[in-house]
Amino acid sequence: MTLVTLPSPIYWPGLTGNVTGGGGLTTTATVDASGEYVAYVYSAREDMVVSHVGFRAGTVAGSPTCTVSIETVDATGFPAGSAGFGSTNGTTATISSDTWVLTALGASATISKGSIFCVKITYASGTSVIIQQLNSVSLTMNYALPYRVINTGTPTRSVIDAFIVPIALGSSSTTFYQLLGALPLTAFSSGAFNNTNSAKRGLRFVPPMNCRAIGIRWYNGNSTGNFNAVLYNDAGTELSSSSTAVDGDHNAAGTFGSANVHFDSTVTLTAGTAYRIAIEPSSATNVNVSTFTLPSSSYFSATPAGGTAVYATFATATWTDSTTQLPQMDLIIDQVDDGAGGGGGPGAFFGA
Repeated sequence: MTLVTLPSPIYWPGLTGNVTGGGGLTTTATVDASGEYVAYVYSAREDMVVSHVGFRAGTVAGSPTCTVSIETVDATGFPAGSAGFGSTNGTTATISSDTWVLTALGASATISKGSIFCVKITYASGTSVIIQQLNSVSLTMNYALPYRVINTGTPTRSVIDAFIVPIALGSSSTTFYQLLGALPLTAFSSGAFNNTNSAKRGLRFVPPMNCRAIGIRWYNGNSTGNFNAVLYNDAGTELSSSSTAVDGDHNAAGTFGSANVHFDSTVTLTAGTAYRIAIEPSSATNVNVSTFTLPSSSYFSATPAGGTAVYATFATATWTDSTTQLPQMDLIIDQVDDGAGGGGGPGAFFGA
């Protein structure tokens, strides 16, 4: 193994991104008449056979249903208007308010890598359905592609900017593809806490390649509590004197934006080995670690690191690893394996 230094650090698994506020599920559009829809246009990053479509519904009225479809995109950038890629449409069961809705297509869509496609949620019956998004948080930068199309009278294209799209495309009802800028969400919560019961909150992860960790990036909001940023082995033992004490006032210039903290000592990590990073309050004044909640553990496959990264908490003497949550937190990495000699090379990390 030879580690090579990157020109600039990378943030893995990519859960912090661009933060412009505390975050919350809110309305993308209300569909309540024939032909109204919300659609998202993507370039396929891999070959896919899509059998299921999931989305997050907000408040509904009149026992509504929606049609879900995978479509081609016309020359002007709008959904073609009928199922494509060999698929047929699916229709949801009756939708309840504030629920995750997973629906099987009538026939699966076979999409080749690089194809431009859209996933569309269309009003079918009932009174109305709110299609939701997670505001004030995005996983990376603003997007020209993917983008969204909203039709509540006139189809209109717009960028996916400071929000996360709560949709999922499955090859079955329990295995899902990763989509740029999307997470299958049922909730997003801030997580203020202090040093009661020696509390810690963070990320349990298994790196897919050998690398060197230099710190943590996460969303702390405007919390001003002092804390330690630490990297542990899976059992919870601090590694390589990584623990870094931080004055909370140095990390609270404003409510918005992510915080970067660097360890006192760098730590070399081994591919396939479990570790933990965490924020550990050192006083009774609160710090914050926010969390994304998934519909079930099956949906980890749709998240940036698959099932290799989960939310972890510590109290008194015990670590607890969540089966449905992710923290708004990333590991900062400045060196990666050059891949010489086989195994654990950069391709494993970057998803090649």
